[in-house]
Amino acid sequence: MTSVDERFWSYVDKTNDCWLWTGAMDYGYGRFYLEKKHMRTHRLSLEWSLGRPIGSGLVVRHKCRNRNCVNPEHLEEGTQKENGQDKVRDGTSPRGTKNHKCKLTDQQVLAIRADSRTHKIIAAEYGISRTTVSYIKTGKNWGWLLNGFLSTEDEEDPRNCRQNWQPDQH
Repeated sequence: MTSVDERFWSYVDKTNDCWLWTGAMDYGYGRFYLEKKHMRTHRLSLEWSLGRPIGSGLVVRHKCRNRNCVNPEHLEEGTQKENGQDKVRDGTSPRGTKNHKCKLTDQQVLAIRADSRTHKIIAAEYGISRTTVSYIKTGKNWGWLLNGFLSTEDEEDPRNCRQNWQPDQH
């Protein structure tokens, strides 16, 4: 019978830099069946390297920004906020229509921004809340689309959907 270690590492392609997971994948992350459940391979690799479980409330961050890398030298514990900041900094945070929870298109957001009707009427038409309409109009949500760029303040926002929009100064 093959040991868990042998089975795990048989799916790893150790390049000069990243150690790439070649087994089952889920949203770009490696997946490994262990103790009757699927585990993320980067978490397992770091836990085995540290000799302990990942700290409570912490996530595993990829310093190399390669989701299927399991090289423990490229992995570190961190907070969800730090992980989100990494995504914003690297431009990999799903915002706008790339966010799976998104209900609006870029064109709809621009139309809402320009719409002079009440928030209540706009919200009903698009099936969103009045608060969402307000956030779109003020640039708190979708501000990156309205400006066409992210400010330094935006890059620090791990949610990357609530940027502080400022109107053009003419």
